[in-house]
Amino acid sequence: MPAAIDTPDNRRFVDAVRSEYKVTPGFYTAGTYTAGLWLEAALKLVNGRFEDKPAFVRALHQAKLASGPMGPIRLDEYGKPVLNIYVRKVERKDGQLVNTIVDTFPEVSQFWSYEPRAFLAMPAYSRESPAAKNLE
Repeated sequence: MPAAIDTPDNRRFVDAVRSEYKVTPGFYTAGTYTAGLWLEAALKLVNGRFEDKPAFVRALHQAKLASGPMGPIRLDEYGKPVLNIYVRKVERKDGQLVNTIVDTFPEVSQFWSYEPRAFLAMPAYSRESPAAKNLE
């Protein structure tokens, strides 16, 4: 996925990984790198003083990444990521299978298009909920 995101920041990331490791980075490489960026942003908010655990946890929730290999990311009020979702298809280019982005949904939260309070008020997903309408 990351190699398909066409931003200057991501191109630098992909080029650096290809140069150092001779492979095209995937989701887990970008995710791990993004986690490091997130920690760095939080550490800057507390001036490197991670020993103050409550302040550091608040900083983790306040940190926002405007760029990076996965695009902009922030946490919602529930502590879950809000980020771009990239719809991809696999294509062959230059003899390699690659992901090509066909659509981007910006700032998607865990609730997608649902209102959070209404979503959280619904019963938890289970064998009984939602009710199966087409079972014999």
